[in-house]
Amino acid sequence: MPLKMARDAKRFYQQYSFMYKDVLPLPIVTNENAMKEFELMELREDDLFVVTYPKSGTHWMQEIVHLILVNGHGERLTAKERRPVIELADIRSHDPELVAAAGPVLREMKDVPSPRVLTSHVQYSFLPKQFLEKRPKIIYIYRHPKDVLVSLFNFYLSFIRQDVEPAPFGDFFDDFTAGQVVFGSWFDHVNDYYKHKDDENFFALPFEAMKQDLHKVVQDVASFIGKPLDDNSLARVVEGASFETMKKSFQKDHEKNVAEGKDVMRANAFVRKGKVGQWKDLLTPAQNKLLDELFREKMKDCEWTRSYAPDSANE
Repeated sequence: MPLKMARDAKRFYQQYSFMYKDVLPLPIVTNENAMKEFELMELREDDLFVVTYPKSGTHWMQEIVHLILVNGHGERLTAKERRPVIELADIRSHDPELVAAAGPVLREMKDVPSPRVLTSHVQYSFLPKQFLEKRPKIIYIYRHPKDVLVSLFNFYLSFIRQDVEPAPFGDFFDDFTAGQVVFGSWFDHVNDYYKHKDDENFFALPFEAMKQDLHKVVQDVASFIGKPLDDNSLARVVEGASFETMKKSFQKDHEKNVAEGKDVMRANAFVRKGKVGQWKDLLTPAQNKLLDELFREKMKDCEWTRSYAPDSANE
């Protein structure tokens, strides 16, 4: 059941959310039945999962993997292959009845030839039940939590109805630090996947690496999924996977969905600027300090995020 909220209530995103199993906040562009289908989804051993916390490079890595599989020939990719997060509905609407009628994206993936590229935002513990049995490969992308916070705030602003007055960033900040945003706490999400860093079918990298050295990222991902590239194919993938090229490809598919009445969101809600350090323009000193304290408490055992630490040279 969607959470109730007045127009001026603090957690304005909640009218677009519901609680799954009483613990996981999920966007209203999915529902209880869709999540049950997701849990029982038939997996294949050669499936390739791309998993992120929202606004951490999901579509970018999805495009990289697809391009690797076709040796950089992006013209061979279709909108169907670039399907969004599979636990979400095949429509983005404010109307829960339309969402329920549309059903989840994963239904369209049943007849996609192998290897399928499946994207998801759920924590490890919420992956399909067959995941432990089939052991498909999983690529996990994590990003600086302060950049995620800013990007996620802009994402929510792009989805709310025109007749709803958005709450200020400060209120959203409070919800983010409390883990009361869709897909839950960033800290819990990253730590949940960090437990599996040594699994044979698991590969993780930071979003910032994609910005710093895309060439190396493509090589590493290609090696992990067992699809090594020759020099010409590698060059095509790197060119096709540049942030600007990827953004144009996604916008083209998005415009098609809008024309078909499947999407109410602006394209830049999904693929914005991809900048590193954008949080410095928005966070107040007090907010920055609070996040730093929370980071020290929650991420002290996570080696992945050492460079995000308040005392890091990169901070």
